[in-house]
Amino acid sequence: MVKFHVLFLRMLRQAFIVSEAFILRCLQHHRLKIIYLLHPISAALLLFVVGFYVWYEMLYILPEMCDTHGRFYKLNCFLAVYLLHNILGNMICCWRTDTSFLAVAKGRRQPLASEAHLWHLCTHCQMLVPPRTWHCRLCNTCMLKRDHHCNVTANCIGHANQRYFIAMLVNLTLGNVVAFFYNFIYIFKVRLPFFSDPLILLSRFEGFDPVQYLNSLKTDPSWLIINGIILKLCIFSMVFVASQLGIQLFMVSRGSCMYAVRDSSYDLGFWANWQMVLGKRMFWTWLSPLISSPLPKDGTQWPMASNNCSKKPA
Repeated sequence: MVKFHVLFLRMLRQAFIVSEAFILRCLQHHRLKIIYLLHPISAALLLFVVGFYVWYEMLYILPEMCDTHGRFYKLNCFLAVYLLHNILGNMICCWRTDTSFLAVAKGRRQPLASEAHLWHLCTHCQMLVPPRTWHCRLCNTCMLKRDHHCNVTANCIGHANQRYFIAMLVNLTLGNVVAFFYNFIYIFKVRLPFFSDPLILLSRFEGFDPVQYLNSLKTDPSWLIINGIILKLCIFSMVFVASQLGIQLFMVSRGSCMYAVRDSSYDLGFWANWQMVLGKRMFWTWLSPLISSPLPKDGTQWPMASNNCSKKPA
């Protein structure tokens, strides 16, 4: 008799296969519709959330915590401008940077005799492409060291623009942490946890009178409910963005990418792996997307780890 967990795994695997086949059929027949609909919505959603957090924190939360004419408020204004510069700047640079194989100089679109065995045929484009170059069904072209397709930036994240994508995630995570910190302090300042989570309160305290508590508040209770909801949304967005950043940091540190997670053929060591992504100026590039940092390779040649030289790369 087949065990329950084995049967469950088989059903789960079959569900993934059916879902993948359905997604591929949708991409094949409705690629342009998906691009024209999904990309603008994703980008607009990110811009709306970022703009809302800045507006909410600077105009409603911080004025309740400090003097709007003081140095602390001005410092936070500077921080908000800096984060907006990096988030929007890296998003635009990531969108405008072409990381496809067709962006390579024409002289490098054909393999040298010494590296011809490393190149492979793309059955979609019907041409030879370098190692770590894979086809994207949405972009309809091959991408150099393709990591994944990003709906927010409306293109693939790969060799030429991964630096901007990681920097955008770093600043989004930092902005979420700052917003969560101020919202958390403000909520405890007005004793909002007792109001936003009444079930927890009633389970721990006896003799609590909600009417008396509401009457003691100087703020509109409806506004306090909104504060509690925004705090929970802030926690969700912080965890989501931080998890995406963690995945990127892990992949780059081991010389891999999301398209080929288990491939460690190109793991050159921590610092060398990061230099392949960030360029010569390394982590200084996180200060601003305007900082130039030439990459050591053009995306067609990839040095392999010494202990993997005998293996065929992906």
